[in-house]
Amino acid sequence: MSIIDQSAEFLAKSIRKNYSEAGSETALKYALSLIINTFISITISLLFCLITGHFIQCVLGIAAFILIRSITGGMHASSSMSCCIISILIFNTIAFVTFDYSLYSAVLDAAAIVVFLITTPNNIQNMSSLDPKYYPILKLIAVLMVSSNFIIQSTMLTAAFCIQAFLTTSPAYRLRDFIERRC
Repeated sequence: MSIIDQSAEFLAKSIRKNYSEAGSETALKYALSLIINTFISITISLLFCLITGHFIQCVLGIAAFILIRSITGGMHASSSMSCCIISILIFNTIAFVTFDYSLYSAVLDAAAIVVFLITTPNNIQNMSSLDPKYYPILKLIAVLMVSSNFIIQSTMLTAAFCIQAFLTTSPAYRLRDFIERRC
């Protein structure tokens, strides 16, 4: 069990002990592990980017990635520790993208749109209380978000959109399974 899971379990037990009307220990542990994971991923990424002079890019990249991910869904790691590590890598990759927006970037944005049209929303059934009849609206919002980058022309947004588009595809799931079998 990772330190994230141990911390979440400790906090869940403490909450249940001191507040009997709280949710089940299992539900609390799950929610707390998500909160701790998110906090650690964002904090480590922001500190690293603050030290390296990419703080603003990191803040904007994290915001863009979380927003597009909340709309499109996608692959989840099977453990909180691997999720934390993957999130840190993604956040820092987005923050360190430094090439100029060009035809290449526009093609990547267009590719992300095509992927989102085909694959999203993906794997949100158990994560969202949204009625499935609204899923086409989520797809439209994702396409509009990525399309806005043709005007904004941000390579950081291109990176966020492309990484998230990949995470909605079956190769992302196969890659996750391959890596997790090896670890």
